[in-house]
Amino acid sequence: MMRLENRKAFALPMVILIIAVLTAALAASFSSTSAEITNNAAQRAQARAYNLAETGLEQFMVLRSQTGFCSNCGDPIQVDSEWTRISLPGGYADVVALKIRPALDSVTPAVFFVRSKGTDTSINLSGGASVHAEHTVGILAKWQTSTMKVKAAWVSLSGLKKNGSAGTISGIDGCGQDSSVAGTMVPTGGFSGKADAFSGNPPIDTTSSLAQLEAKVGIDWNGIINQNAMPADVEIPPGTWPTAAQFADTSYWPVIRVHTNGAGLLNAGRGIIIADSNFSISGSNMWSGIILVGGSLTSNGSNTTAGATLSGLNILLGGQADTSSDTVDESVANGTKSYVFNSCAVSKATSKMRKYIAIPNSWMDNLASW
Repeated sequence: MMRLENRKAFALPMVILIIAVLTAALAASFSSTSAEITNNAAQRAQARAYNLAETGLEQFMVLRSQTGFCSNCGDPIQVDSEWTRISLPGGYADVVALKIRPALDSVTPAVFFVRSKGTDTSINLSGGASVHAEHTVGILAKWQTSTMKVKAAWVSLSGLKKNGSAGTISGIDGCGQDSSVAGTMVPTGGFSGKADAFSGNPPIDTTSSLAQLEAKVGIDWNGIINQNAMPADVEIPPGTWPTAAQFADTSYWPVIRVHTNGAGLLNAGRGIIIADSNFSISGSNMWSGIILVGGSLTSNGSNTTAGATLSGLNILLGGQADTSSDTVDESVANGTKSYVFNSCAVSKATSKMRKYIAIPNSWMDNLASW
C-alpha cells in the first residue's frame, strides 16, 4: 500500500510563485493605468493644441495689422511670407502666411496660405525632455487692400454751411492717382453759404436724399462706435492727444478715438480721427488722412486737411437733421481753409485696416508641421 508523506519546504516555493504572479499582475495593472492616464492626457493636450492653433489663426486674421502684434510682418504686397508667435493661455501658436500667388491686378488680390501650429505647454507628455502636444491647421486667404471708397472731399450727412473767405474744398485727387470726386456731398437742401470754394466732380453734390446718401456712405458707423470694429491706438480719454514729437515720425499713422463732445484737433498730425460726437478744427492745424465725426464738424481759421472728411455720421445710428430739435447739427466751415481729397493719404491712413480675408471652403486640419 502507497503511503503519503508530507514534503518538506513545499509551501515556500508556492508562496513565492503566488507573490510573483500577484506582483506581475499588479505591475501590469499599474502599467495599464499609467498608459491610460498618459493616453488621456495626450488626447486632452491634442484638443488644447487644436484650440490654440485655431485661436492663433483667428487672432492673426483679425489683429495682424495692430501695432506690435506681428513680430515679423511687412507689406504682403512686397514680401513672400510673414510670421509671428502668438502667446495664449496654456501655450502658443506659431502662425505663418505664405504667398502662393501674387496679385494679378487691382481687383484680383494676392492669395496666401495661412498656417497655424498650436503648442500646448500646460503638460509635459514625457518624463524627460519636454514633449508637448502640437496641432496644425491652415486656410487659404486673400490679402484685401480696398478699405474705403471716397465719395467726396467732405461728406456731411447733417448738411454743410460755408462762411467767410473762399478757400479750397476740392474733390480733385491731390495725389493724382484717383479720379476726381465731389468737393462736398450733402443731402438735398443740405448746403448753404458760399459755393465758390468748391471744386470737383461735381463741386457740390446735393442730388441724393438723406436716405440715399446714408446708403452711399459705406461706413459701418455702428460697428465702429459700438463694436470696436476699428480698434484705436489712442483713446481720449483716458489717453491724451499725440504730441508733435510723436508725429515727427512720418511713419506714425495712428487711429485716434475721441469720446469728449466738442473736443478739437490740438496739433497737426496724420492718421484716422474717430470723434463720437461734435468736433472742431481751429487755427492753422493740418491733418492728413481721414476724419470721421459723429456729430457736427466746425472748422475755423485756415486749417488744411488732405484725405477725406465725413461728418454727421450719428445720423446712421438714428439721429435726425435739418430741424431745430436736431440731435446732429449741420457742419460749418468758417474762413479760408483747404479740404482736399488725397487718395495717398487715405491709403496710408487705412493701411491698418487691410487684412486677410478667408477663402470659403479652404479650411485644412491636422496638417504636417515642422
